[in-house]
Amino acid sequence: MKKITGLLVVLLFMSHALGQDTQNNESRSNEFGAHLGATTGMGLSYRHWFNRVGFQLTALPVKTDQLTFISAGITGLYTFKQAKYVRAFGYIGNHFFYTERKDDNLYPNNSIKYKKQYNIGFGPGFEFGSTVTFNLMFGYGLYDVLNKFYMYPTGEIGLYFKF
Repeated sequence: MKKITGLLVVLLFMSHALGQDTQNNESRSNEFGAHLGATTGMGLSYRHWFNRVGFQLTALPVKTDQLTFISAGITGLYTFKQAKYVRAFGYIGNHFFYTERKDDNLYPNNSIKYKKQYNIGFGPGFEFGSTVTFNLMFGYGLYDVLNKFYMYPTGEIGLYFKF
């Protein structure tokens, strides 16, 4: 009976030890994903974190016979607080986009309609998750800074994979 009790105690401790959540202490400072934002860019996105400070590069080039669309953004990031599954940070984003549209039906005589716009935004952001993260950013934006000048709230969203 003592042998069976001793065996059960050993098995109990072993199963508890095997069930422990082993955390990997290596930090994943790189992120790749998709991002959509008026002041931070839209398209495929790469992030890198240096402890509390980070940057984000976002781009989406599209070229067809009738349309050229280029979105490019670079964003500075600063972590205020980081927990296991949540990161609170601030951002300052820059977004340049260019569209050029050629449509013989809308614009006769092969005329080309184009638009350039530069936007700046800042505010807080939140990242939820561990390996795959969902990102929400909101704040205030300055739109079409180089031509007309508009100011109103902004929202940014992203989905990233950490590696």
